[in-house]
Order: sequence, then C-alpha cells, then structure tokens
Amino acid sequence: MAKNLREKIKEMSIESQIKIEERAQELIALELTRQKLRKEKLKIRKAIQLKQGKVIILRKISNNVLL
Repeated sequence: MAKNLREKIKEMSIESQIKIEERAQELIALELTRQKLRKEKLKIRKAIQLKQGKVIILRKISNNVLL
C-alpha cells in the first residue's frame, strides 16, 4: 500500500523533519498574511467605490444647479 506524506516525513532524519516543519510554518504565515491583505484590499475598494458614488451624485446635483 502507498504511504502518505506524514509517514514519509516520519522516515526522514530529525533534521529534515525540523526543516520541513519550519518551512511549513513559514508558508502558513505567508498565506495568512496574504489573506489579511486581500481582505484589506476589498475594504479599501468598497470605501473608494462609496466615495466615487458620492462624487458622482454631487456632480449630478451641481450640474443641475448650474443649468
């Protein structure tokens, strides 16, 4: 029967296991950071869209007043 990844890692030297675990933790931290940045980017986009919507409304109002 085929071995899974965890079993293969357990067969490796302790040093290799430590390196693999450290790299896994780095990748997890990077992924969490990426997810946080994506959420912040969406918040900023929504805020900008709201401001742009207000500007468009104000332009329409000012154009009507000037006419």
